[in-house]
Parts: sequence; C-alpha cells; structure tokens
Amino acid sequence: MGYQRFSPPEHLRDLVEHVWLVESPPLPSLRRDILIPNGRPGLAVALADPGTRHDSVTRTEWPNAASVFGIMTRPQVIGQTGASSYAGVEFKPWGIAALGLSTLLVDEVLQFADWVGEGTTAALVDDLRAEPFGQSRADRLAAFLSPRLDPARAVPVVAAAVRVIDDAFGGTAVAEVAEQTGTSYSTLYRLFRLSLGIGPKQYAEIIRYYHFVGGLLGGPADAQATLSALHGYYDQAHAARDFKRYTGVSATSFLAVQNGIAALMHGRSVQDDAAADG
Repeated sequence: MGYQRFSPPEHLRDLVEHVWLVESPPLPSLRRDILIPNGRPGLAVALADPGTRHDSVTRTEWPNAASVFGIMTRPQVIGQTGASSYAGVEFKPWGIAALGLSTLLVDEVLQFADWVGEGTTAALVDDLRAEPFGQSRADRLAAFLSPRLDPARAVPVVAAAVRVIDDAFGGTAVAEVAEQTGTSYSTLYRLFRLSLGIGPKQYAEIIRYYHFVGGLLGGPADAQATLSALHGYYDQAHAARDFKRYTGVSATSFLAVQNGIAALMHGRSVQDDAAADG
C-alpha cells in the first residue's frame, strides 16, 4: 500500500492537520479494517473503486466515494474491494466547524454530492485523477477546500484546550484544562460542543484510548496491563471496556485481525512524505 501525508498550505494550518493519499493494487477479495476514533473529523475522495463505511452500532452503511465525516465516538468498519485510491484531509478537531455545515456530523457522513453537488464532485474527482500520486494531487485537494473553509470559525480557547488534552494523551481532568486555558468548565463545554460536536471529557476519553491503541500496535498483547497504567486507566478491566467500546472488539482480537488503517493512523509500517515535517 502506498501512503503519503502532506502538510497543508500555511493559510489552512489552523484548521487542517494534513492532506493524505492512499493507493493499493486490486484486492482479490473483500477486505475489512477497523477505523478507530482519533478525535479528528475529515474528508475522503475515492479515485478508484469506492469502498464502504459501516457503523456496527446503528447498522448503517455508506459508500466511501466522496464524503465529509465528523468526529467518531465509536468504531466504523471500512470495506474495500478492487483497486484502492483515495485522497483525503484530516482536520483539526475544530476544523469541520469552519465548513459552516448545519451539523458537525458526529458519527455521521455527508456525501459530497449533498454538500457541493454532483457536478462539482465529479469535476473534483477528474481533477484529482489527472494529477500524479504525490504533492500535486494533495495541492489540488487543498485548493478545492481552501475557499470553503472560514478561518474565523476557529476558537482560540478550544485550540488551546485541545493542545492541553493532546499533550497529556487524554489523561487530564476537564477542570484542569479549564484552569490552564483561563475559562470556566461550563464555557469550555459549550465551546467544545459548538466547535467539535462533543464535550471536552468525551474528547479526552477518545484521545486517551487512541494512544492506548497506538501502544498496543507497537508491542505484544501481553503489554496491555502496563499500557493501561501508562495511559491513565484505573485498571486493565477499565482499559478493556474502553477498547471494546471504541473498537468493537477485544484488544486481543484487534491485534489478530486486519488493522492496517489503525497502523497507518499511528505511523506504523508506513513512510510519511517528507513534506509532513514542514
């Protein structure tokens, strides 16, 4: 699988974390990967055979053709057959609010055709296909997104609070976050709901879990007890409950099944493009 990640243009860096590209040869059969929550909304555009996104809680399924999606609070399953080629964007946690949508799409997907229309969607797909796999394709997607993002919707207090939570790997109390950002608990909660669609406590839980999964991907299954302590869980049972909640399977099962997308999200066994360091 080819995977590259690129820094966004300077004027988008307050709203976008990176632009990414994925390509892989045709698959001989259906492949399913667990897509774990990481506290980031995003968008993805299929340039080859579109896959599917499946929510095992609501039992709904969407085509993974060209869509915008909000922060996930539970796992989704990506299904893919045929050749795989995608171009996508990972927003800052508050970045989706800058699109000015009527909803922040928590655990939901909005098809591009319902957002910008079928004609604009088809033109974007053609434009991206015309660019080679690499920087120029990423630049083209960023150029499409640029006029559709409103930087004024970024809230400095939310950005500062997200940094505090991220730096602590989710292992910090909301009251402490409010104190460090010079705001009240109620104001912080309200601003998070307006910018992310979820509260700061739930965001911290997602981030703590995300780093817990990263540790599992980097070590043997018998490291679970140590990892649960390192990432602020009360005990291994608490860690196991969160793992099942956010991943849909046990930690042991997760390590035994296809989790290639999770590995990509954590930078395991992939080569990020040098532009990501810029």
